[in-house]
Amino acid sequence: MEDPLADELRNYGTESPFGRGFALLVVAKMHVRHGRPERAIAIWQQLIREGDKNGDSAQVDYAHFLFEEGLKDEAWDELDSVMSNGRIYSAAWIKAAEMLEERGKLDEALTWYAHAADHVTAEEVTRSYRIEDLVTGRRRVRYALGMPLDAIDLLGEPSDDEADERYVELLDLLRRPIVTESRIHVWPRAELDGVREGWQQRISAESVDAYYQRIEQLLRAQEQRILVVPWTMRDYQQGLEDFSLPDDVIWPPPSNKPCWCGSGTKYKKCCGRPLPVLEPAAGPAGWETGWARYRVEYGG
Repeated sequence: MEDPLADELRNYGTESPFGRGFALLVVAKMHVRHGRPERAIAIWQQLIREGDKNGDSAQVDYAHFLFEEGLKDEAWDELDSVMSNGRIYSAAWIKAAEMLEERGKLDEALTWYAHAADHVTAEEVTRSYRIEDLVTGRRRVRYALGMPLDAIDLLGEPSDDEADERYVELLDLLRRPIVTESRIHVWPRAELDGVREGWQQRISAESVDAYYQRIEQLLRAQEQRILVVPWTMRDYQQGLEDFSLPDDVIWPPPSNKPCWCGSGTKYKKCCGRPLPVLEPAAGPAGWETGWARYRVEYGG
């Protein structure tokens, strides 16, 4: 059967190991870049008539071109046609979702990502890079929309914006601890004692002892037991990726048990000792709390 686009392949020498359809998609994009949209449209329409996955990709490329030309209704018609084919794990499906995301159409992009990734399993994600890309896109868009991330999202990779914000959020949580929902997040002593030069200043502008004295003072001002969550650097890196929390310990520990700060010393000889009077530290509400509400009963 005669190929009406065979000359395109011969003229531009597009030899692709992925086959004729892929090569023609590359040629079409080249025509657009060089101001020959009519030739690109001819290629896209031919591939669309032939159908299959290359036809889907041609429709997505054509839709992108129509958006750029301001022909939005026609562009949406092409995308609707691709979605109706139901090939949700194809390159075209991913391309459509990413195109909408790049154009700021986040709700529409999420529809594409979610339709393909809402019900996948962890095993399916590890077996297919395309499914992983769809899950990553779903996570990226949900985060950008301010939606809570679920277990499926966490199978994907975080966006740069999410990673940067998570870095600052966790670091602030550990630098200037406050009690929220009966829990406080802290660095254990072993981490502060062993950190490289320059990193400790990111954690606390105070000395190591002052850091724990202020936390102990804050804890004693509570009228309930508190869960202390000690973070290692390894936990911190893991938390950046999947929002997991390390195991917690209960404050106050019995006086003869190891201190919550991770020193290995008995609580009564470490943070459980009488505290010096500290000047109020700049920070979140709670650091400035004094001794007025100190009613903690120590265990034996």
